[in-house]
Amino acid sequence: MDGEFESQAVFFIEVSAILERKGCVTPSFCEAIIERERAFPTGLEMNGIVIAIPHTDTVHVNRPFVFVGQLRKPLEFIQMGTMDKAIDVEIVFVLGICDPKSQVPLLAMIMEHFTQENFIEELREKQSKEDLIAFLKIQFGRMTK
Repeated sequence: MDGEFESQAVFFIEVSAILERKGCVTPSFCEAIIERERAFPTGLEMNGIVIAIPHTDTVHVNRPFVFVGQLRKPLEFIQMGTMDKAIDVEIVFVLGICDPKSQVPLLAMIMEHFTQENFIEELREKQSKEDLIAFLKIQFGRMTK
């Protein structure tokens, strides 16, 4: 999904509605991910690109997914490991994790890719949603639009 959003909450509301229609999440997902992001920020500055990797408890997820939000206008998130350092995020990877044991390996894999300059360069070259999804599927394996 690409778009421009007034706030982080509006982004999560729109994404949650899409995911709920697809049967990926429960109706409680939206409130849960907003609260989790407030308590445990997920913004990351890595190699000249700023991303966020929000996720929430497995009870709110019906089936695993990675939802990619490519933002036309950066959206403010709080940097991971802080409670007050705002950063302007360009791409949001909303993670739907069903198995708690897979959370750490998935986060590690995403962060590993973002430490590689060639990955970032190729990512920035992708202009269309289709090209971005195809690239990420190759890099990360099976992903959901």
